[in-house]
Formats: sequence, structure tokens, C-alpha cells
Amino acid sequence: MKAIVFAILSFCFISANAQDFTSADQVIDKYLEVTKIKANAASITDLVMNYTSESPRGVAETEIKYQFPLKYNMSIFSNGMELMSTVYDGEKLARKSSFGNNAPQEPKTGNAAKAEAQKSNPFFELDYKNQGFSANLLSKDGDFYVVEFKDYEGKTWKDYYNSKTGFKDKSWVKMESPRGSFETTVIIENYKAFKGSEILFPGVKKQTTQMGEISNELQSIKVNKGLKAKDFEIK
Repeated sequence: MKAIVFAILSFCFISANAQDFTSADQVIDKYLEVTKIKANAASITDLVMNYTSESPRGVAETEIKYQFPLKYNMSIFSNGMELMSTVYDGEKLARKSSFGNNAPQEPKTGNAAKAEAQKSNPFFELDYKNQGFSANLLSKDGDFYVVEFKDYEGKTWKDYYNSKTGFKDKSWVKMESPRGSFETTVIIENYKAFKGSEILFPGVKKQTTQMGEISNELQSIKVNKGLKAKDFEIK
């Protein structure tokens, strides 16, 4: 009798775990649960993430500062020199680059700036609806749930969530440029906790670009260091 009960319970357990999700909300909620973002993000007021980046151009260091609900400052350095930066002060988004034409670009404002900034948010899935984004569950691709996100300008991208682990393992986007359209894929690996937070952050991101593969390895995070408004000033 005990063997029969055990078999029935085992079958129910397996069936429940094998059940496919039928909505983007279910997939996203699972991701927020397994990464522990849902349980811990609310206690984080600011965050500093430091990466080592390798590309066909060489090795660089990337530092990204976040202040929530969302301001951010990303700087890429090589040999002590800043190569590129992107700053969002909560209203405007500005870029600088030491490559090619060094003339300063006009900052983005309004929805264009807000949409780009929110896409960089490490906790994007937690609040995407309130920020004006939508999500739609597409047909499953092998072991991946494919969620198509759309911003308020109608631009879309696809994120691939592993049906076995719940983690987001890949992101794909098709972008338009003056030189034509191109596709970019980011492979996301090695989720782990860093000192200062229980959240599991992706330890490695590998991005395919027109210039080749860029590999970013997360070296450290700093939580609630008291970042100030001046850390996000557009100069």
C-alpha cells in the first residue's frame, strides 16, 4: 500500500514539474524566484558592478553604477583611459566615445531615453509592466521559453528562459543602424551570488557583434554604497 501511495505521489510531483508554463508572467515569475531578485531587490538602493571585458580590440574594464528606481552610469576603461560612457540621469541619456568622430552626441530625452535606460536595469523583469513594457510568450524553442518584450516605442527583443532551471540563458535583438539592420545575441552564463547580496547575478555574458564576440565577466558588486546625484551627472 505504501509503495502505491509513494508511486502516486511521485507521479503527481513529476507531472507538476513537467507542466509547461502558458504565460509570460509565469516564466518571468519563475526567473525572479530562482535568481532571488523578487525576495531581495527591494532592499537595494544602489549598486556598482565591475566587469572585465575581452573583445577583438583587447581587454577593458567596465564599471556600471545604478541608483534605483533608475539612474545609471556605465564607463569602459582601458589602460586607465575612458573609452566609452553612457549616463542616464533619470531624464536624459548621453553617450561619449573616444572612437572615430569625438563630437559629442545630443542626449536622448523622453521615452527614447527612458526605454534604453530601463533595458539596462539588472532588475528589469521586476517592474517592466509599470515602466510601460509588455511581454508575450512565443512558441517554445527546445528547452527554452521565449518571451518577446516590447517597449513603448514598439521596439522588441526576445529573451530565452531555461525551462529546467528558470534562468535567462540568452537574449536576441535585431537593431537598425545607418549601415542597415543587424542581429545581436547575448549568451548568459554562470549565475552566482556575490558578497553583499543573495541575488544570483550572471557571472558571464558573451555578446556577438559586428566586430566579433565581446565577453564580459562580472568580478564584483557593491551594494548600497550611498551613490550621490553627482555620480550620474551628464557633463
